[in-house]
Amino acid sequence: MKKQTLGIIAGAAGAALLLGGGTFALWSDSAEADGGQITAGNLDVAVTDSGSQDISADRADSPHAIDLATFKIIPGDTVQGKYGVDVGLEGDNMVAKLKLAGGGELEGALAEGLSLKYTVEDASGKEIASGDNAGVEVTLVSPDNTAPGSNQVAAGTAVDGTADFNVVVTAEFDKSTPNRELVQQQAALAGSTIQLNQDR
Repeated sequence: MKKQTLGIIAGAAGAALLLGGGTFALWSDSAEADGGQITAGNLDVAVTDSGSQDISADRADSPHAIDLATFKIIPGDTVQGKYGVDVGLEGDNMVAKLKLAGGGELEGALAEGLSLKYTVEDASGKEIASGDNAGVEVTLVSPDNTAPGSNQVAAGTAVDGTADFNVVVTAEFDKSTPNRELVQQQAALAGSTIQLNQDR
């Protein structure tokens, strides 16, 4: 009976240990995960250079550079201002609109004889968008954007002083202007702003 009592006591003590917080040794492991870094993209625009030229088709030396402040336009003439635009877009989903805005309105008596056209050209001179007196707009994507939509043009990643695009303003003096109408008159193009706005 003594052995039986000892066996019961030992069994009860073992059960008490298991129920009362005894430990089990199950395997476990862990590994460190690097935190990583999140970096924001960028959007930047600058006008690199500008110039004016006479592009009248009947000139033997067309196109040729002019000083718009001293040039005297006559019916049938076409003059053009070109503004180099340097664009920087960074971001894997970056989509932006390049827009000539806030201009388009000619002021002064000569305005009634002039028509305006706005275009955006790529660096090679190929026209990629055009507009009228309301201005012009083109949709650009960053080189990081791996799934651009249709009618979107890739831009550079940083403003580096080199024009990626040209915004071109062309003014044509109506060649059918009669008699001496509009002689010695002037027209001024309202100040324009080249804007770059994130679209996505």
